[in-house]
Amino acid sequence: MHSMSSSTRLPSEIIFEILTRTSLKTLDACKAVNKEWDDLIFESSFMPQFCARSQNISGYFVQTLLCSKYITEFVSMDGCSGNSTKAPFHLPIDDTVKPRRTYDVDMKIEASTKQGILCCVRSTPSYEYYRYHICKPSTKQWLKLPNPRTRFSTVKVALIVLKSNPLYFKIIRLSSPRTTHHHYRKRGLHYYRCEVFDSESWEWRQGKDLLVPEGLYFDIFNPAVNASGLVYFKLQDDQVMALNYNGEEVFPRFSLPKPPFKYSDQLVEYKGKLGFTCLSPKGIELWVFENGNQVWELKKEVGIETLKGVTKYPKLIGFYNADIAVMKDDNRVIFYKLQDKSFNVVKLYRWQDVQEIFPFRSDLEPIDLRMRGANIVSSTRQVYRPFWISLVIVFIFLFGILFSHA
Repeated sequence: MHSMSSSTRLPSEIIFEILTRTSLKTLDACKAVNKEWDDLIFESSFMPQFCARSQNISGYFVQTLLCSKYITEFVSMDGCSGNSTKAPFHLPIDDTVKPRRTYDVDMKIEASTKQGILCCVRSTPSYEYYRYHICKPSTKQWLKLPNPRTRFSTVKVALIVLKSNPLYFKIIRLSSPRTTHHHYRKRGLHYYRCEVFDSESWEWRQGKDLLVPEGLYFDIFNPAVNASGLVYFKLQDDQVMALNYNGEEVFPRFSLPKPPFKYSDQLVEYKGKLGFTCLSPKGIELWVFENGNQVWELKKEVGIETLKGVTKYPKLIGFYNADIAVMKDDNRVIFYKLQDKSFNVVKLYRWQDVQEIFPFRSDLEPIDLRMRGANIVSSTRQVYRPFWISLVIVFIFLFGILFSHA
């Protein structure tokens, strides 16, 4: 096949129109065709048109803890919420469960993907322990998972979708044991337990412990970032830890770039690569980590003068696409266009502060969350046994033992 000559190439406007009518699964493949297609997909005007024409969803789940209960809300730019009757404004929690207290049944997002899947943790009606779930909120599907060692406190969770059809995913969970192993303590080290869930085997596997200097912790305000085939975590000493999908460190930890006067920073995914954003007196700075050279490169530096009349202390949390930065400020999320310095403000109505934010992109097509033919649990009535039933069973068992010895 001969390559298309410059005289027969389709105009960019036609390519743009074609791409806005493709599917979500095809869109990621189109990015790899050439740089022109990749740039068109990351234009600020692309995603609203794509979502409107294909009924896809693109935005963020924001989450906070309010009155001992996790509250989530979905935010997006105009035209990116899909069909309003199916948009994922709420997580798919079964309302038929009657908890003893209002906070007994609660769902918390632990990790998200741009393939429409969330990893969530739900407290049981008996308020005894937590249950892990995988869910697709745009189609109201969710499925319970085997639990990892929940007696260890969860520190970080990463969700990776390796294949969409059939769905194949992994979950990396880092947890902190309540007691420090004495062998590590003698060396001045602390360790984090690593567990990996594989949807093919449908079980958790314990990986190697991750060692850090004693007293060093993961940055709780920086979520895991999946980019360039690796998962990245930010540590409090401005170091970055890179894990492969088996939960193993792949190269030595590296430092963040040190732009002067930074006071707001975040690890992000930018055009498939690891990015680092920060706010300085000059405005927004975007750095991209080049894995091949193991160095940071400054890609963008844009002022935010137009925002000064709206907010004094914005926090940069990511990039919606190559030209739109996303910030939060108390009960607002701000989409800021770098090209013309205009912005859209989305006000949140249910709380006064955003604690966590999860990038999310999804179509509205149902999916087999497990292998085809598996029973997808859609009601907690099939998952959890009320606490009083457990007590009755124990009582009957003990009564039977006493009766047999009588």
